[in-house]
Amino acid sequence: MSVPAPSSDVLAQLRISALRVLADNDLGDATKPSSTLYPHQWLWDSCFIAVGLRHVDPERACREILSLFRGQWPNGMIPHVIFSGSGEYHAGPDRWRCDLVTTTPGRVQTTGVTQPPMIAEAVVRVGEMLAPARRREFYRAVYPGLVRYHSWLYSERDPDDTGLISLVHSWESGMDNTPTWMELTRRGAPIPLRLVRWFNGDGALDVLRRDTKEVPAGQRLSATDLFTLYHLVGELRDARYDFGRIRTTRIPLVQDVAFNAILIRANHHLRDIAGGIGQDLPAHLDRAARRTAAAFATLFDDGMYWSRDARSGQLIRRPTIAGFLALYAGVVPAAGVTDLVARMTAPRFWPAHGIASVPTDDPSFQPRCYWQGPVWVNMNWLIADGLDRAGAAELAERLRADTVNMIAGAGGLYEYYSPLDGAGVGSNHFSWTAALLIDLLEQRDA
Repeated sequence: MSVPAPSSDVLAQLRISALRVLADNDLGDATKPSSTLYPHQWLWDSCFIAVGLRHVDPERACREILSLFRGQWPNGMIPHVIFSGSGEYHAGPDRWRCDLVTTTPGRVQTTGVTQPPMIAEAVVRVGEMLAPARRREFYRAVYPGLVRYHSWLYSERDPDDTGLISLVHSWESGMDNTPTWMELTRRGAPIPLRLVRWFNGDGALDVLRRDTKEVPAGQRLSATDLFTLYHLVGELRDARYDFGRIRTTRIPLVQDVAFNAILIRANHHLRDIAGGIGQDLPAHLDRAARRTAAAFATLFDDGMYWSRDARSGQLIRRPTIAGFLALYAGVVPAAGVTDLVARMTAPRFWPAHGIASVPTDDPSFQPRCYWQGPVWVNMNWLIADGLDRAGAAELAERLRADTVNMIAGAGGLYEYYSPLDGAGVGSNHFSWTAALLIDLLEQRDA
């Protein structure tokens, strides 16, 4: 079921609102996701933000991407948050203490984990808006850091050369509390938190939270899940964020299906960036890229793509939107596209307002709770891109239209939206929703 299309006047006003959000959340050369809940710079947020900014100010979009390298560690890792020095955040630098482990350019404070590698996608998208000479200059500026980042992913997070990257925290997936991640994360909870969960004591812990000042607790992950994630940060800190040490602990390790799908596409873009400046992708990365594309097939079973528990080798058979990012990766065999699309467009995943992060008939489904059900604009954007390249352009346009109509119907640029009634939930005035709306409107006009 599609959502009624808004008028041209409504769309024009939405675009103005989106520009205002990006201006209000501007930190200078970077953009915070929201002014209250997320007052610093996030890795994949900045990438999506640059995709929208390129239509408004391509040079500012370039700076958005380049600013991510301020936080790059000497080993090549690009962290999922670069702290701006102002703004209270519930998982701030004092929780991570990465300054005891490494030194970043300019000694900026960061977290000790990464996030989906969307940078190469953003670089290519921004490059499309630049004159050829300026594009080559931009590519040359980002290429060394990108090579170091992709090299770190493989050397640090795939030391056994499986082709698939292992993540050490659900925040690395970007989908913090999807059932896939919570199933394993809860096993790492300390005994006191397990007892709180057992006795349904989340309400008692809610008073200790700092992430519910803007958003009600019911729209966020549960208190016991949040404090378990804090506990795992402490274990990562104790292991000095070193994968060799982490593997000797009980920290969950996951070959995340969405992260590896995004990496496949990023590797493709990295090869194009190299070609754009007359270089060949380093041999070790070329080999790794081909191996990841081949290994991704091992995540497929019974008509769906799943994440894998990297410790046990077992697929984590919890259906979420992450499995559909195989379309974005461009690795779904032609004979399998129709079946995967049929699963995605069934009412349990696409009831009315885009693709639910968790199907509506899943026991964990909550239509307004973070990654346990809501529709996310960035996920719709990624999947629509994949549908185009899979030969399903008409469905891609329907998904884009439903996304725009959903935002218009909610009357705000929210973090996420209910798949049942389209209500805007989570943080309002959200940057990647604003930026990707601008991109969707530009595509619509084109």
